[in-house]
Amino acid sequence: MKNLIIVGARGFGREVYELALNSKGYGKDWIVKGFLDDKKDALSGFNRYPPIISSVESYQIQKDDLFVTALGHTGYKKYYTEHLLERKAEFVNLVHKGADVQSSLIGSKGILVFNYVTISVDVTVGDFVVFQQYTAVGHDVSIGSWAHISAFSFLGGYSVIGEGVLINPGAKIVPHKKIGNWATVGAGSLVLRNVKPNTTVFGEPAKEI
Repeated sequence: MKNLIIVGARGFGREVYELALNSKGYGKDWIVKGFLDDKKDALSGFNRYPPIISSVESYQIQKDDLFVTALGHTGYKKYYTEHLLERKAEFVNLVHKGADVQSSLIGSKGILVFNYVTISVDVTVGDFVVFQQYTAVGHDVSIGSWAHISAFSFLGGYSVIGEGVLINPGAKIVPHKKIGNWATVGAGSLVLRNVKPNTTVFGEPAKEI
């Protein structure tokens, strides 16, 4: 039995803990060992979670350790994950038992798929992508590594989501549109045109701000 360690013990980290308890592999392949976070009191007032073991920088990786990263900020997620990867950390996917995933995630790592997510056929997903609750992904979508797809979002068929993209809750991307690397789509936005890399768009229709 291996030990799963969650990187980040703030609000999203607690959500990922619940995801872990309801994911395939829990209790069979691994159990949750605890969290890594530099804020030692991040779980103060919460009594139902495993402990914060240490910070990311000071943790000594053990041979039976597995990792997932629970940081909502895509830049911080990349930074701390790469720090662990350089030290040969092994990352796994967490897929909620209630998710409907019709595409293979084999070959990808660090993916988080929450409850009520629907991923259609022939979707390509990079590493360390997050799909939060009630997200719907159409067929033949391509999603780059480090992207974060927030709850109640919709990605239309053949859309291309670049590396590090943050799609905020309730956003909708119509089919065949491209969101450039490290762009941000605001909450509730309707994307009708391609979005340039490193930009932020918001509104219905979404416009650069």
